Amino acid sequence: MALRKTHIATSEAILLGCAIAIHQPLPAIVTEAVGVWLGCQLPDIDQKQTRVNKRGGLFTRILTLWGHRTWSHSIWIPIMLLICALYLSSLSFSHGISVNGTYVMEYLYYSIVLGYFLHEVEDSFSIEGIRWFYPLGDTRIVRKKGLLKYKVGGTKEQIILIVATLLIITEIIWIGYLYI
Repeated sequence: MALRKTHIATSEAILLGCAIAIHQPLPAIVTEAVGVWLGCQLPDIDQKQTRVNKRGGLFTRILTLWGHRTWSHSIWIPIMLLICALYLSSLSFSHGISVNGTYVMEYLYYSIVLGYFLHEVEDSFSIEGIRWFYPLGDTRIVRKKGLLKYKVGGTKEQIILIVATLLIITEIIWIGYLYI
């Protein structure tokens, strides 16, 4: 796994860039940032040393039995989350809070899915790779070469973190310029 801060920074940088590009309203951007923040941490729920595992109780302890990058890093969890998001967004009472005419809960549902999926994509660039179709296939899909291939905690990951952080700062300034 990439370090937690790298997942958060990279996922948020991608989200903010896309939100600016498609001219999302400010309440949606803030809500999506919260959702991606939550979602990009969830795949590491199966590792004992992560915050999300320590705070998850018995359920998360059970998930550690399968090992890291098995169920939590397969395509099936984002698909299930997407189905839940589709269902919740179709319910009239679940649209929730309206901020300046923007119903933000729907943005939250989908951005959690996006954060989860971005975490998996980011981990697929690591040396360890991920098992996209676990348990149907136990083969790790690992990038053999490439500029973005990194080792957890290594120099390339630190560079990715710095670039993502600089992008976030630039994007926040841009959002401030657009909306404030």
